[in-house]
Amino acid sequence: MPYRSRALAVAWFLALAFSAGGCFRASEPSGEAIPSRTVKFLGFDASAPLVEAIGSGQLQGIVVQNPFRMGQMGVKTIVDALEKKPVQAKVSTGETLVTRENMKTAEVMPLLNPPKVAHTADSSLTGGKAKKWRILVIPKGTSHEFWKTIHAGASKAAVELGNVEIVWQGPQREDDRTEQIKLVQNAVAAKVDGLVLAPLDKKALVAPVEKAIAAGIPVVIIDSGLDSSKIVSYVATDNYHGGVLAAERMADLLRGEGKIILMRYAVGSESTEQRESGFVDTIARYPKITYLSKNEYAGPTSDSAQKTAQSLITRYRGQVDGIFCSNESSTAGMLRVLKDAGLLASRPKP
Repeated sequence: MPYRSRALAVAWFLALAFSAGGCFRASEPSGEAIPSRTVKFLGFDASAPLVEAIGSGQLQGIVVQNPFRMGQMGVKTIVDALEKKPVQAKVSTGETLVTRENMKTAEVMPLLNPPKVAHTADSSLTGGKAKKWRILVIPKGTSHEFWKTIHAGASKAAVELGNVEIVWQGPQREDDRTEQIKLVQNAVAAKVDGLVLAPLDKKALVAPVEKAIAAGIPVVIIDSGLDSSKIVSYVATDNYHGGVLAAERMADLLRGEGKIILMRYAVGSESTEQRESGFVDTIARYPKITYLSKNEYAGPTSDSAQKTAQSLITRYRGQVDGIFCSNESSTAGMLRVLKDAGLLASRPKP
């Protein structure tokens, strides 16, 4: 091929490669070049890897909750109910969109590095009470950083009140409904004074919770809703609004046009279902943003999320412009896959 023709061919190839917003990766067994581009990536909740990814520009935003306040207010609300004080039916603990631009502000920094308490029982369900009130706090799980901060908030409330002992017990995995139901039943058998619960399933936990209430044990629900009108109060993030914040950020990053993936968390988890609904309803206002996938579930751990994410990225690499994951473990699993695939933008830390 004459030199001029070869030069024109190379110029055409490069122009085609970068017109997709990235470059071509020519390492497939078939020899065919596969288009690659950076992906706008949004998640939910804070952990050390996600905060680092925000600072490096790999994550364009995370919606963070205030789990310390959630644990604190959960315990204080149940004690107010026990002491016959006025109690709000719903207590909002707030939600904040964190970006690289605001992560160093005085408002946001405490949300990114909150206090944590390791999964150890503060007290026991057996033996005599050390304080006036014995409260069992049951999280969805005990491995995620989020629950360690809930634990710290609950313990802080006990110290502040002075007349409360906390018993902290929960399943290890966030899909162990059987274990969580057993813990509620144990609370009834032990005749605790009150129960603070983050239900794994908005329906499966209704019967055991209502049996506890019928036995004279008031229940405050935290983090994720329960389909019961008999609880004392619901202390949580406005999860729907959190999904709205993520969708608005995505639409802004994509300038109202692109192809996206929503990786959901788990069936029956009311909190993440609300986030996903808020995201979907808001994105619907942008007709030029369309879904490549919105019905795949990450599962209970970052490892299960990584497997789902790998399948999605293998299927849609070169097509996807934006991704949203609705909790910490799903965001962490997707982050690993996108890093390995070289699909994330990166900038020096601020």
